[in-house]
Amino acid sequence: MSESQTKFLVTDNVPEGFIAGFEELGFIVDHIQKPTNDELYEMAGAYTGIVVNTSLILTKKLIDKAILLKYILRPGSGLDNVDVNHAEQKGIKIFNSPEANADAVAEHVIGMIFSLLDFIPRASEQVKQLQWIREPNNGTLFKGKTIGIIGYGNTGTALAKKLSGFGVHILVYDKYKTGFGNNLIKEADMPEIFENADLISLHIPLTDETEYLVDDEFIDHFKKTFYLINTSRGKNVKSDSLIRGLQSGKLLGVALDVIENENIKSYSLKEKGQLQELMVSGNIIITPHIAGWTKESREQIFMVVLEKFKNYFLNNIAT
Repeated sequence: MSESQTKFLVTDNVPEGFIAGFEELGFIVDHIQKPTNDELYEMAGAYTGIVVNTSLILTKKLIDKAILLKYILRPGSGLDNVDVNHAEQKGIKIFNSPEANADAVAEHVIGMIFSLLDFIPRASEQVKQLQWIREPNNGTLFKGKTIGIIGYGNTGTALAKKLSGFGVHILVYDKYKTGFGNNLIKEADMPEIFENADLISLHIPLTDETEYLVDDEFIDHFKKTFYLINTSRGKNVKSDSLIRGLQSGKLLGVALDVIENENIKSYSLKEKGQLQELMVSGNIIITPHIAGWTKESREQIFMVVLEKFKNYFLNNIAT
């Protein structure tokens, strides 16, 4: 193989040992941190493998430009930034590591739950302003509540396990899985969740089917007022619907680790106004896509995807 046919492009800040893992397999590695999508497009034709995060979009056009490309590695879970169908049609192997940060996401969700129920961010900010306000900040007991988990993949499963010790009722819906109920969780359909849930946590990919799953109609289906938590993808939820739900009181609180457009510097006046309106609409918490981004999980997502690639390469390619 020529030099260009054995080159990998790594586009993120990576843990120690990650690049060495490719070099041990005989690849030449170019480590170019955080290129723009335009810069990646210009470089793509030189590489047999590319490691990308969510800030880079591997479109059909870019994949076609990458004439040597055989491998795409996406440390982490979602693949909505990759044209998976087109890549697979071209025989390109795709590797990701959704299991590596599942515990981190689940822990973040639990932190969000108690922050919403007990008004922790608001109360803390008030004390910082020398305000000692107890009564309006009296919280809601989590024990005895019913939580609906939508999506029972890696993160949904991890969350259900961690919630099992809190004395709550756990309903889980997954359109593509059945037979997973046990003594700790109940497999449910959406009508049962609409009827009973006090809290909802989304653990779903972004697809044509799940884009803007949470809209006005979805929110209106719930019998009770409820709390919503989204650590999946921003476009699983319509921000305007959250604003209306919070303002009407149907949503008691919302915690988001993801929003529709996470490139805040690119916001139009309309987008800025929408985010500002959301932030003042009620009991709302937004974190900057860090649910799966602990010190430990950050290393794991890279090393797990590397290990998957190494196993594939050694078992199928290397002689």
